[in-house]
Amino acid sequence: MTWDVYALRAPRGARSVEQIPDGYSGPAIGDPDDVVEVVRRVAPHVDVTDPRWLRLEGPDHRIEVALGKGIQVHDVTFYIGRGDGAEEINGAVPIVLEVCRSLAITAFDTETGEVLTSSSQPPPDAPPDDDEADEDDRPWWRRLRRR
Repeated sequence: MTWDVYALRAPRGARSVEQIPDGYSGPAIGDPDDVVEVVRRVAPHVDVTDPRWLRLEGPDHRIEVALGKGIQVHDVTFYIGRGDGAEEINGAVPIVLEVCRSLAITAFDTETGEVLTSSSQPPPDAPPDDDEADEDDRPWWRRLRRR
């Protein structure tokens, strides 16, 4: 299971997804190559074998970073690994926050809809994904961009 964090250039002052209008499409974050370079500055150990699906692994973190398939990156999704111990979560959050700060984007915890902070905690058990869900049942971060 992973703890998912969705990040984008949110409207000024938005502290939760409830403050983001439905269908909002923020400005582009940048070219994929530029985004990868920012991630590399924050986490030099990044694996860019697939430049649209980055991997960061260390003794205190395991993160996969999805940049999407567009010509420009409009949002970033972080999948934080939930290993046997809390150390993988604890080491991941500061990296996610620093990447987001460096890209000038806002990270939202997909479980709570609130802005991710250094004190954010993962949900106890992530609910199973339901690929058969209709539009109204889809997670808020997927409805936001009408995917």
